[in-house]
Amino acid sequence: MMQAREYVQTLSLAMAALTAGPTLAGVKGRADIQKGLFALHIARDGRRGWHFVMFRVGADKEPHSIEILRLLHDAMDLPQHLPGPD
Repeated sequence: MMQAREYVQTLSLAMAALTAGPTLAGVKGRADIQKGLFALHIARDGRRGWHFVMFRVGADKEPHSIEILRLLHDAMDLPQHLPGPD
C-alpha cells in the first residue's frame, strides 16, 4: 500500500511540473507520432517511474492550458494508445 501511495505522488509531481509547459526539462516533442504531441517521463526528483504523461499544449480556446491525453506505461506502443488528432 505504501508503494502505491508513493507512485501516485510521483505521478502527481510529474503532472504538477507540467505547469512549466513544454520547456520543462525532460519533455520531448513527439511530432513523429502526432503534430503538437509531447511526452514527459514521470521519473522525478530521484523517484522511479514507469509511465509517460502524453500531452499537448492549449487548444485555440485555451492557449495557456495543458491537455493531458494519456498516462501510458513506458513499455507500451505509444501511437497505438493515443487518440487521433482533433
